[in-house]
Amino acid sequence: MAVPPPGDYHVHTRFSDGEGEPAQCVARALALGLPEIGISDHLAPRCADPNDEYGIGSANMEAYVGAVRGAAAHYPDITVLLGVEADFVPGAEDELAEMLASYPHDYVIGAVHSVDGFSFDDPPNRDDRRWADGAALYERYYEVLGRAASTGLFDVLAHIDYIALWGHAVRADVSAAEDEALRAIAAAGAAIEVNTTGTLDPAGHMYPAPGLLERAQRLGIPVVFGSDAHEVDQVGWEFDAAVVLARHAGYRSSLELSSRKQTPLG
Repeated sequence: MAVPPPGDYHVHTRFSDGEGEPAQCVARALALGLPEIGISDHLAPRCADPNDEYGIGSANMEAYVGAVRGAAAHYPDITVLLGVEADFVPGAEDELAEMLASYPHDYVIGAVHSVDGFSFDDPPNRDDRRWADGAALYERYYEVLGRAASTGLFDVLAHIDYIALWGHAVRADVSAAEDEALRAIAAAGAAIEVNTTGTLDPAGHMYPAPGLLERAQRLGIPVVFGSDAHEVDQVGWEFDAAVVLARHAGYRSSLELSSRKQTPLG
């Protein structure tokens, strides 16, 4: 019997910076034969999203929950989970915890998109002067990532080497900082994701890169899969290749978020 593909737990819709309705993404996942899908639009503390333009926004949270739960009711042949991708910003932990406690999410993805106020993934910042000391920026990123894991707020840490998205060369060895972050993730009992649409970024690879994924596996960190879809057609993006990547890193199973049990990889 063929092993089913993993679920896609990192999907954005028009409720944050994606396109399409939750129901459209669910229909796409069902057509691909995925066993489950998690909608995970952005949720950010006020310091990261002062104008509610990037994340779901408090005024839209009830509608978001209703749309995801409505899609689940409309498509009973696939498991639909309610998630969020929550931005971690040091110093805003209490605010974020309060936001997360306001609604009964099935899981929470944690992500770092800025370092000390520098939104490194914002396209205008691609050639910012701060990249001149790439090693320092990378090391600080991994320090913040480890701090995020240590809060215990997150079930999954997203695109853990996202700092590499622009493909900037870093000549210094930052593996010690990477390993410290991995140890924090392992100690927290959190999972990491294979984020497949990283292939569309200038970095040109899924997150994390193979070597980092192998080190995560050796520490016993569970893995899930996420397309990071911002368009309906990106749901389940290159999942066959992602499974191969995970198997090469030593993984033989992935974490199913609905049951919190390990399921075999094809």
